[in-house]
Formats: sequence, structure tokens, C-alpha cells
Amino acid sequence: QIVPESVPCPRDIPVYVAEYERQMLKAGIEPFRAPELMRGYVKDAGGLYEECVQAMPWRQAVFRKRNYETGEVVVTNIASNRQDCSYRGLQTGIPRLDAALERVRQDFNIRDPRAYLLNNWYPDGKTSIAPHNHDFWSAILSFGTPRVFVLDGQPVLVGNGDLLVFGTQRHSVPKMPEVTEGRVSVAVFWYPEEQDDNNNNNNNSIGLGDDACAECGRSAEILQEAMDGQMYCEACWTNWNTRDVQ
Repeated sequence: QIVPESVPCPRDIPVYVAEYERQMLKAGIEPFRAPELMRGYVKDAGGLYEECVQAMPWRQAVFRKRNYETGEVVVTNIASNRQDCSYRGLQTGIPRLDAALERVRQDFNIRDPRAYLLNNWYPDGKTSIAPHNHDFWSAILSFGTPRVFVLDGQPVLVGNGDLLVFGTQRHSVPKMPEVTEGRVSVAVFWYPEEQDDNNNNNNNSIGLGDDACAECGRSAEILQEAMDGQMYCEACWTNWNTRDVQ
């Protein structure tokens, strides 16, 4: 029987991803997650793009530098061409979206108590995100104008209300200069080996202190990651973001 430690890392797989997949093998979980595209997963998606743009606490996205040996991420102060926001847990306060996220949780048996949302807003086709890998799994809901999503080098057109689920595959959203309208992606990030049968993954399910603001220490349903890598409530993040960062 082959032990996980003896499996060589493929040349095109980052070391940190390979190490994570070895850990999954140790946990008895198949590390490869075949991609799955579900067209029209959200049937009543009309207007959800506009709701997300108006209701979510968007901020200027910044570039992140990753060490491909260790997986360590360094947050820079270099502005990206898109906006993003994050939520602890799988609720946003947008009822139709939260209902869809609950379906995702149930349909894909997401039981990680630390599952969270990272959302990206692409106002037009000039916005993009570079190729990268995650050492966790993703379920991405798409709202707004269709955009090309590249997964392991294969282009996929994702449309309004579509759901794309995949594992640690490399992915990106290339520029489409001819597109003049926007898209919002709502991504559920989770570790499939992390399972808590007593947890329903709502915003109150995170362990004590995990949903606390780094500045004031108070718990908050919505936390923002500032350029120092810390998570802040909306008020403290606004204060932090107005400081002169050296």
C-alpha cells in the first residue's frame, strides 16, 4: 500500500497544494474533486447582481503574493482592478442569496464550521483575476453578465445563476474588454475534511473569537480583511482604511 508521504508532487502542482492533498489522503478523503457546472442553479437570479452590488460591503481588492512552497500569503497595498468582500459563515443578509447558499451547503454536504464567503465584483470586462490555486474547495455562484472562467486551462462560460464547484484546480477570470456590464461571484470556500455534524454553518457557528474584530474585539457578522491581513468590523475597517499605512 502506498503511503501519502511517498507520493511525488507533480511538477505543475504548487508544493503547498500537494501537501494539503497528502493531508486529505491521511484523513481518508479523495483529494481530487471533479469540477461540476450546474446551469441555472439559482432559478430566480433576476436582479441578484444589482442586490449584491448595492448591499455588500465592497472594498478595493489588492494583490496578494503567495509563497508557492509554503502557501503563505502576503497582502500588499497594490490595488487590483476589482472589488471584493468577505463574510464569516454562509449568510449575507440578502434573503434570496442566503437561501441559495443554504442549498449549496446541503447539496454539497459542506460541514466545515469555518466555511466562509469571499465575493468578487467585476464591474466590466476590463476587470480580471490572475491564475491561482487554493488549498481548499470552492463553490462559486455567478450573477450578472456572463464571463469566461478558466479552470485548469479550459475556458468555461458562466452565466447568471450558474454554480461552479471544484477542488484545488488552477483557475482564473481573464479580461474580456468587449464586455461592458458587470458580474458578481459569490464563492463558498471550505475544507471537506473539516466536518462538524452539530454545526449548520451560520454566522454564529464559528468558534469563540474567530468572528471577532482585530481592533475592537467585538463579534461581527461581517468582517473585512485589511491590508495588514487582519479582520475588522465595518466601522473599524473604515477607520483602518483611512490611516496612512507605511
